[in-house]
Amino acid sequence: MNNWRLVILSFFVSINSLCSQGLLDELSEEVTEQTYYTEATFKDTRIVNLQSNETTDKNVLHFVILHRFGEITDGFYNLFGIDNAQMKMSFDYGITDDISTSFARSNYQKTFEGSLKAKILKQSTGFRKMPVSITIYSACFYTNDTTGKYYNYTNLQRLSFVQQAIITKKINKNLSLALVPSLVHKNIIQAPYELHDNFILGLGGRYKVSPRVSINAEYNLRLNLPEDDRYNNGLSLGCDIETGGHVFQLHVTNSKGMFERSFLTENLGTWREGRLYFGFNLSRVFNL
Repeated sequence: MNNWRLVILSFFVSINSLCSQGLLDELSEEVTEQTYYTEATFKDTRIVNLQSNETTDKNVLHFVILHRFGEITDGFYNLFGIDNAQMKMSFDYGITDDISTSFARSNYQKTFEGSLKAKILKQSTGFRKMPVSITIYSACFYTNDTTGKYYNYTNLQRLSFVQQAIITKKINKNLSLALVPSLVHKNIIQAPYELHDNFILGLGGRYKVSPRVSINAEYNLRLNLPEDDRYNNGLSLGCDIETGGHVFQLHVTNSKGMFERSFLTENLGTWREGRLYFGFNLSRVFNL
């Protein structure tokens, strides 16, 4: 009789052990099937001039004021360029967490712009691994300047466009890198040394030196150049400072304009000769 009791007890112990193991396996599978998406590859929607992979969150208005002063070599009379400031205001709105739209106006060449930005792939680990993030950016520019080289141009001729694929990777908690192939199309060109279609390869990076401060850099390499090229590749160095609800970006660049057609294809400034521009971006988000 005691032997039967031992057999029955052993049977229930085995069943309990199997059930417990099954539950552990299911929990292990659930943990394995989770996907962890990388966050805050860059602090703001721009690296310096270049767009980053970040988009504005759903139902959030991201307001950015961008300032770009005159050439530092203007000297003390123009307070090293501060007397000749350019400004741009940008309103970015999140349609979803992965898609945002923007409307902006720059007083440089009196340019209006509209854009759409969408995350296609997001860097992740876990069940679904993705080594990089890919964001698509598309913008249209209208130059309203009626003086100088834009005199007598039609509305259609004043349009230009940019298409970008923003490929980014967060290497670790401090270092993020970006590769940004771009196509800039101009409906009208002003001189033989300009092209209707311009191909540019942008390189950007960010390194955090503290929880709220990072050093940023970018370089834009023009791939197809006209025979009588008068422009320079864009090189920019900056510093991001997070202060509560604001992100404050300080930078030095050889790009005078603050929209893609200008800073990707029309740079007259040069680091070698010290023809540089100091500027800053100030951004603030509003939950609507």
